[in-house]
Amino acid sequence: MKFILLTIIAVLFFPFHELYSQDTSDAERLAALGYMKLATKINYDSTSGSNIEHRICLNLEFQKLDSILNKRFITLVQAINNDSIKRQIIQFQKSWVTNRRTQCRLISEGLQGHLLGIYYLGCMVETTRLRSKEITYLIETK
Repeated sequence: MKFILLTIIAVLFFPFHELYSQDTSDAERLAALGYMKLATKINYDSTSGSNIEHRICLNLEFQKLDSILNKRFITLVQAINNDSIKRQIIQFQKSWVTNRRTQCRLISEGLQGHLLGIYYLGCMVETTRLRSKEITYLIETK
Protein backbone atom coordinates (compact mmCIF):
# COMPACT_ATOMS: atom_id res chain seq x y z
CA MET A 1 0.00 0.00 0.00
CA LYS A 2 2.81 2.39 0.89
CA PHE A 3 4.49 1.70 -2.49
CA ILE A 4 1.27 2.46 -4.38
CA LEU A 5 0.81 5.72 -2.49
CA LEU A 6 4.41 6.78 -3.20
CA THR A 7 3.99 5.89 -6.88
CA ILE A 8 0.82 8.00 -7.14
CA ILE A 9 2.54 10.94 -5.46
CA ALA A 10 5.53 10.61 -7.79
CA VAL A 11 3.32 10.55 -10.90
CA LEU A 12 1.29 13.55 -9.78
CA PHE A 13 4.10 15.78 -8.60
CA PHE A 14 7.18 14.71 -10.57
CA PRO A 15 6.71 14.51 -14.33
CA PHE A 16 8.59 11.54 -15.80
CA HIS A 17 10.45 13.66 -18.33
CA GLU A 18 12.14 15.45 -15.45
CA LEU A 19 13.55 12.15 -14.23
CA TYR A 20 15.31 11.75 -17.55
CA SER A 21 16.14 15.33 -18.50
CA GLN A 22 19.71 16.49 -18.60
CA ASP A 23 21.24 19.19 -16.43
CA THR A 24 20.06 22.50 -17.92
CA SER A 25 21.96 24.73 -15.50
CA ASP A 26 24.34 25.92 -18.24
CA ALA A 27 21.48 27.30 -20.34
CA GLU A 28 19.87 28.86 -17.27
CA ARG A 29 23.14 30.42 -16.11
CA LEU A 30 24.00 31.81 -19.53
CA ALA A 31 20.47 33.14 -20.12
CA ALA A 32 20.70 35.08 -16.84
CA LEU A 33 23.89 36.96 -17.76
CA GLY A 34 23.46 40.73 -17.58
CA TYR A 35 24.17 41.45 -21.23
CA MET A 36 21.21 39.27 -22.26
CA LYS A 37 18.94 42.17 -21.25
CA LEU A 38 20.04 43.74 -24.54
CA ALA A 39 18.72 40.78 -26.56
CA THR A 40 15.38 42.48 -27.21
CA LYS A 41 17.12 45.49 -28.77
CA ILE A 42 18.93 43.59 -31.51
CA ASN A 43 17.68 43.14 -35.06
CA TYR A 44 18.91 39.62 -35.76
CA ASP A 45 18.37 39.99 -39.50
CA SER A 46 20.75 42.93 -39.65
CA THR A 47 23.36 43.04 -36.90
CA SER A 48 26.25 45.47 -36.88
CA GLY A 49 28.69 42.67 -36.12
CA SER A 50 29.60 43.98 -32.68
CA ASN A 51 31.04 41.63 -30.07
CA ILE A 52 28.03 42.02 -27.78
CA GLU A 53 25.65 41.13 -30.60
CA HIS A 54 27.79 38.11 -31.41
CA ARG A 55 27.68 36.96 -27.78
CA ILE A 56 23.93 37.44 -27.56
CA CYS A 57 23.35 35.51 -30.80
CA LEU A 58 25.60 32.66 -29.64
CA ASN A 59 23.92 32.61 -26.23
CA LEU A 60 20.44 32.38 -27.78
CA GLU A 61 21.63 29.72 -30.23
CA PHE A 62 23.05 27.69 -27.33
CA GLN A 63 19.82 27.95 -25.35
CA LYS A 64 17.84 26.74 -28.38
CA LEU A 65 20.22 23.85 -29.11
CA ASP A 66 20.38 22.81 -25.45
CA SER A 67 16.58 22.70 -25.30
CA ILE A 68 16.46 20.56 -28.46
CA LEU A 69 19.17 18.29 -27.05
CA ASN A 70 17.24 17.85 -23.82
CA LYS A 71 14.05 16.87 -25.69
CA ARG A 72 15.96 14.38 -27.83
CA PHE A 73 17.67 12.96 -24.76
CA ILE A 74 14.31 12.42 -23.05
CA THR A 75 13.05 10.68 -26.20
CA LEU A 76 16.10 8.42 -26.24
CA VAL A 77 15.87 7.46 -22.58
CA GLN A 78 12.15 6.74 -22.81
CA ALA A 79 12.82 4.42 -25.77
CA ILE A 80 15.35 2.31 -23.84
CA ASN A 81 13.80 -0.78 -22.26
CA ASN A 82 16.88 -2.16 -20.55
CA ASP A 83 17.13 -0.46 -17.13
CA SER A 84 20.87 -1.04 -16.86
CA ILE A 85 21.55 0.63 -20.22
CA LYS A 86 19.12 3.42 -19.35
CA ARG A 87 20.99 4.17 -16.11
CA GLN A 88 24.32 4.12 -17.95
CA ILE A 89 23.05 6.51 -20.64
CA ILE A 90 21.70 8.89 -17.99
CA GLN A 91 25.00 8.80 -16.09
CA PHE A 92 26.96 9.32 -19.29
CA GLN A 93 24.85 12.37 -20.16
CA LYS A 94 25.53 13.88 -16.74
CA SER A 95 29.24 13.36 -17.28
CA TRP A 96 28.96 14.72 -20.81
CA VAL A 97 27.41 17.99 -19.57
CA THR A 98 30.32 18.44 -17.13
CA ASN A 99 32.81 17.56 -19.86
CA ARG A 100 31.22 20.07 -22.27
CA ARG A 101 31.66 22.82 -19.71
CA THR A 102 35.29 21.81 -19.07
CA GLN A 103 36.15 21.61 -22.77
CA CYS A 104 34.71 25.06 -23.38
CA ARG A 105 36.62 26.51 -20.44
CA LEU A 106 39.77 25.03 -21.97
CA ILE A 107 38.97 26.55 -25.39
CA SER A 108 38.46 30.01 -23.87
CA GLU A 109 41.28 29.81 -21.32
CA GLY A 110 43.46 32.90 -21.19
CA LEU A 111 40.97 35.09 -23.05
CA GLN A 112 39.18 38.06 -21.52
CA GLY A 113 36.07 40.13 -22.05
CA HIS A 114 33.92 39.62 -25.11
CA LEU A 115 36.45 37.33 -26.75
CA LEU A 116 36.28 34.91 -23.81
CA GLY A 117 32.49 34.88 -24.08
CA ILE A 118 32.52 34.41 -27.85
CA TYR A 119 34.94 31.47 -27.73
CA TYR A 120 33.18 29.87 -24.75
CA LEU A 121 29.71 30.22 -26.25
CA GLY A 122 30.90 29.11 -29.68
CA CYS A 123 32.29 25.96 -28.09
CA MET A 124 29.06 25.36 -26.15
CA VAL A 125 27.05 25.71 -29.38
CA GLU A 126 29.23 23.36 -31.44
CA THR A 127 29.66 20.76 -28.70
CA THR A 128 25.91 20.71 -28.06
CA ARG A 129 25.17 20.48 -31.80
CA LEU A 130 27.49 17.45 -32.09
CA ARG A 131 25.95 15.68 -29.08
CA SER A 132 22.48 16.31 -30.46
CA LYS A 133 23.52 14.59 -33.70
CA GLU A 134 24.83 11.62 -31.69
CA ILE A 135 21.57 11.29 -29.78
CA THR A 136 19.52 11.65 -32.97
CA TYR A 137 21.57 8.83 -34.48
CA LEU A 138 20.89 6.64 -31.43
CA ILE A 139 17.16 7.36 -31.61
CA GLU A 140 16.97 6.64 -35.33
CA THR A 141 18.94 3.39 -35.14
CA LYS A 142 17.30 2.05 -31.98
